[in-house]
Amino acid sequence: MEKHKTFESNQDQVRARYNFLARYHDALGRLTMTHRRESIEALDVRPGQVVLDLACGAGANFEPIRRRLGSGGKLVGLDYTPGMLQQARKRIMCNGWKNVHLLRGDSAVLPFRNCTYDRIICTYALKVIPPFYETLDEINRVLKPEGIFVTLDGKPSGRPDRFINRIILWMARKGPMSDLSRPLIEEIKARFESLKTQEYVFGHTFIAIARKQ
Repeated sequence: MEKHKTFESNQDQVRARYNFLARYHDALGRLTMTHRRESIEALDVRPGQVVLDLACGAGANFEPIRRRLGSGGKLVGLDYTPGMLQQARKRIMCNGWKNVHLLRGDSAVLPFRNCTYDRIICTYALKVIPPFYETLDEINRVLKPEGIFVTLDGKPSGRPDRFINRIILWMARKGPMSDLSRPLIEEIKARFESLKTQEYVFGHTFIAIARKQ
């Protein structure tokens, strides 16, 4: 079906690019940490919950999520890229976290039962993942009723700050950011009953907060 035609991207190429970026992920994570923290605040994590960090990368989100979960909660990080998971594993081991678990998997076929997670977060990934529509369907499937899904991503802005637009588009061409034109907000809205958005950096960065009824 044309509506669900995924963006023509080579999944192996995306994986190779992220494997390359894995060595720089901590530095990149620090640059984006302000907005990551905003998205984690919006996730409204409660002690004892079960949280999925989808496309978790090297685990830049782990520490602030885990702090909110407490020792009785559980955080699962899933990523497709071995290099990123290797960095995330090192982070977990260095901190001695017992309730943070890693899986390598495909976001379009999540290895979880229906209604598994209280909260799901995905930062700077949904414009990259080749099976875009299928991934959103899977997020909706594994999220519990009354659960919250938060995504943080970038987009070109319609405002006249064209210099920033040029930087964003250059990153999309050179980096692993595949398709900034994806109708992310619209597709999330089609799958969830409640959606709020917040914009930053003159509209170039946004957080979408969706709740499943």
